Amino acid sequence: MSDVANNDPMTLRFRDPLLFLFGVESSIRRVLRCRWSILLGGALVATASMAREYDAVSWLDAPLDLLGPFAASLVISMVLFFVVQICLAMTGYKRDPRSNPLRDYRIFLIGYWMTAPLAWFYAVPIEVMADEVTSLRFNLTMLSIVSIWRVLLFSRVIAVQFGLRWWATLSWILVPCMVIAFFALLSAQLSMVSIMGGIRLTQTQQILSNYQSAVAGGCFYGIIPVFIAALGSIAMSSSSGHRSDELGPRDVMIERVVWVWPLVPAVILLVAASFFQPKLRRSAKVDSMLRRGDINEAISIMQASGQDAFPIVWDPPPKYPDRGEVLPEISLIVDAIEAANADPWIMDRLMVQADEIALRQEGWYQGTADLEYVQRYLSFHDLETIERMLNTLEQLRSLEVGDQETREHRLELIRVIEAARAGAIERKEAEESEADVEETETADDDLDVEAQQVDSDEQIIE
Repeated sequence: MSDVANNDPMTLRFRDPLLFLFGVESSIRRVLRCRWSILLGGALVATASMAREYDAVSWLDAPLDLLGPFAASLVISMVLFFVVQICLAMTGYKRDPRSNPLRDYRIFLIGYWMTAPLAWFYAVPIEVMADEVTSLRFNLTMLSIVSIWRVLLFSRVIAVQFGLRWWATLSWILVPCMVIAFFALLSAQLSMVSIMGGIRLTQTQQILSNYQSAVAGGCFYGIIPVFIAALGSIAMSSSSGHRSDELGPRDVMIERVVWVWPLVPAVILLVAASFFQPKLRRSAKVDSMLRRGDINEAISIMQASGQDAFPIVWDPPPKYPDRGEVLPEISLIVDAIEAANADPWIMDRLMVQADEIALRQEGWYQGTADLEYVQRYLSFHDLETIERMLNTLEQLRSLEVGDQETREHRLELIRVIEAARAGAIERKEAEESEADVEETETADDDLDVEAQQVDSDEQIIE
């Protein structure tokens, strides 16, 4: 690397990474042609990963989460590169003689990675400045802005790289992005089995569900017109005879000062992480203890540390919906809270959607939103299971878990389950009565058979 005059078009300057984000063609060209840009882009992806996770995940307990953006970027960029290459082939695009798939993908990946600084918007610690609902809405808004910006910007980058019209490459990029987003959101929706099971969602869950549904619906209904636009752009570009005018990847040098772009955010994020990571580390420890069943020890740590020692946004297990087995059992948590005389904030943390989780742990997966449905079909469960459900809900009522609406719903739920228990008892008594009748009839039949056998024996003797 060497320092060169700022007006040298063959030098990647300090302002170029910033101008790149706003789609300035000259800066995009310099970035794509610089052999050091692959390292610069990788460093920027690292800072983007830190921005996403510094206040959300314990780095010591989940180090692989920091590698998630790298893995996702490689997979998505490969998919996009494959689609773009197909579109280029369909247009009859005249390839540069020096072109080869490896070099093309390297330049393509540089362009993709250099959009990473847009993720710095996620670094705003909104959770410490607003309530949970406001924070979620802010984060979803930032996610929408960043997603749209990255699609528009990367389409511009591809257009510059291959000398094409921006609106053409936009449709090429939108098609795979919409498909990927749709199936990702569909998977997220299906994993929330509670939605289809009638669970009473929290406010944040409802907001997130509505957002996912809106975006998935937009992708589903928008994919056909976007696909038609992509085919149209391919048809219109096929007669233009574009030829790549990009230079080799080693033609542009880089100013040393450019490395300030990843260095300064990394330092800032490390300093910010020093305030959040201890709390995240402590919450991860409690989560692990709860999943192992060390409930008393976990509550003791929470009690001794105090509420301020944990993240503001933290949902310890058990939580609903959760992949795999929902542990620990609500009834055991209730016993531990009562034994420790735990502070109210501990109960609030551990008892989110406690009613739904308690019933799920007893094998009822249909939720509690439709009480008529609960009463109609719960009576077909065995009586012992229904009794355990009632005992746990009575414990939750005695602790007054949840807000006023939740407590009122719990009272109705207890009434419904008591009715279901009565129905189960009647069904059990009817089955026992039927079994007694069958047993009596069987005994009478046996006596008749024995009597007939005696008569037969007597006739033989005579």
